Amino acid sequence: MNILRLRLLVSVSRTLSFTRTANDFFMTQPAVSHQIKALEDSLGVQLLQRNPHRVELTPEGIEYVRYAKEIIALEDTAETRLNNMKSGRSGCIRIAMMSSSAYGFSDCVAAFSPRAPHTQVDIDLLEGTEMAYALSQRNHDFYFANLSLLPTTGEIFEYVTISDGQLHLFFHKDLADSINMDDWSTIGCHRFVSVYESDVNLISRIRRICANRGITPDIINHFNRADAVVLSVNAGMGLAILPRDLVNFYNCPNVIARPIEGEDARHCSVVAWRKNNTNPDAAEFIQVIRECIGDDIKRV
Repeated sequence: MNILRLRLLVSVSRTLSFTRTANDFFMTQPAVSHQIKALEDSLGVQLLQRNPHRVELTPEGIEYVRYAKEIIALEDTAETRLNNMKSGRSGCIRIAMMSSSAYGFSDCVAAFSPRAPHTQVDIDLLEGTEMAYALSQRNHDFYFANLSLLPTTGEIFEYVTISDGQLHLFFHKDLADSINMDDWSTIGCHRFVSVYESDVNLISRIRRICANRGITPDIINHFNRADAVVLSVNAGMGLAILPRDLVNFYNCPNVIARPIEGEDARHCSVVAWRKNNTNPDAAEFIQVIRECIGDDIKRV
């Protein structure tokens, strides 16, 4: 597979311009056009709709670009891994992390790096649905995730609790005088923003929390990442129900986060790993977790 052709396609999908892509890749415009035409010929489908004034993706192009991005990312990861191995950095641990469960992560990596200077640390920042899939695939060594996402059947996971608290209501500071956490009718009259409906775990909890308090959330916009939801709250687009730690993920001076009382709003973040993990570098990282986060190891 010609990775250059994939990179050119992804660039054109972003710029919608052969000329801009050619400049970015220090190529001529006809050369870019030729490479993408060759890709289309090899696939037997048209990926781009061209006319003298604009370029746009065909439905097939939109679909294929998604896979092209994944292939490019995998190629970059593989190349980095091989370069590290050639340089003597033979070890590697893979970490999957949700932004809402990132507390303690930096301290762990900072403590681990001097102990394992020849170990590469790969980090995948995932959302709820992505994390659930990653846990099912068992391709990572460690998972900074929500406790509710850990599988309860099959391979045993061990974990240490990072934080155990409540989901919070996020709202713009200008609404502070109108929001009463004891009277959810003052909350239900506002618009909400949230993650995609495909993040079933969080969406179902949000709807249950609101239903238990007598309101139906008017969700006007969905985002593919929870941190994007926080940024939208900061911009005044609406309210959100999210884990508390997300308020610190970006600098959002306009956001106020208040805890939601009740067992239905309980939120527990953990760092988990497979009990039978045979990666020799994992044992050292587990020791770091015990020192930086806690040594009360549980199993699920």
